[in-house]
Amino acid sequence: MLSKFWRTPAALLICFFLVVAVRFNRNDLLVKRSLGDAAFYIGNVEFLRGAPVAFHLQAPFNERLLVTIVASLLPFDPMTSINIVNVVFLLAAIWFLYKLLEHFKLDGNLVWVGLYMFVLSFPTFYYSTIGYVDSGVLLMIFAGTYAIYKENHLLFLLAVFLGAIAKEGIALLIPVAIAYAFAGKDNRWYYSAAAGLLLYLVAWGLVKKYIPNGYGDTPVLFWQPITWRIVDNFTRLHAYLSSILSFGIPGVLCCYYLVRFSGAVKSAWKEELPLWVGTIGGYLLWFYTLFSAHTDGRFFWVAYCFPIVLSMLWWRRFGKPYRI
Repeated sequence: MLSKFWRTPAALLICFFLVVAVRFNRNDLLVKRSLGDAAFYIGNVEFLRGAPVAFHLQAPFNERLLVTIVASLLPFDPMTSINIVNVVFLLAAIWFLYKLLEHFKLDGNLVWVGLYMFVLSFPTFYYSTIGYVDSGVLLMIFAGTYAIYKENHLLFLLAVFLGAIAKEGIALLIPVAIAYAFAGKDNRWYYSAAAGLLLYLVAWGLVKKYIPNGYGDTPVLFWQPITWRIVDNFTRLHAYLSSILSFGIPGVLCCYYLVRFSGAVKSAWKEELPLWVGTIGGYLLWFYTLFSAHTDGRFFWVAYCFPIVLSMLWWRRFGKPYRI
């Protein structure tokens, strides 16, 4: 297991900052890519600052406001501001992941292993600081999951509301809350899930009504299955590589335990149902993007807390993975 040095916040933070620094502001030393979606988020920050907009405001990018609202308040250029916010949000997400792992009374070593799984993952390296805004919804999913297990209804609703203006994937929290109630933990979560869904729809409607969508007619074909998107995803090497690498160690460990100890895993399904729902929901979201959006590993990443916690629970129950 991990030595004493690696089980310290200082070591974890050093690793985190080394990982996110490599591609800060889309550093092209290792990987050269165009701005991609980051161009729209830069435009969001410029719009919110009242500055001339260099890029079009186009749905759904203009509707992902949480990161860009905070970034617009910082005194740096838009790209730098977005990435500073990303770093802060990811640090907060790590804290919620730590508290979530601690909630299950895991051995200290397993808590640290779970944290390093997130910090040293491919998506944390590749997507954290390149001008994207996934850190916002990732933080709210981590915070909302922690709120469910701690039965903090107000924090859950706040996470859903803020997540709704961060990115669409926050909807994943609603079935997780329902699963928690179904598992017999607390039936009040049925009502909180319904309230969360209402908040999500209200936030989405307000953003749709008041945030401008481009200059002139801008076609919006997001989350709708479409032929050219399917062809692009299935013929793009990056879609395969980023998805496999982002599925990562948490996904591999879950598959390992599920296959090797399938009977014992299934016998405790109800107790772990919210984590199952979050894990499967994240994977199904990725699968749906194959037909309707630009597929890459970020769709696994934002739901990382679920397979990380599941794999650590199974590690405790069944022992360390073979040959590790």
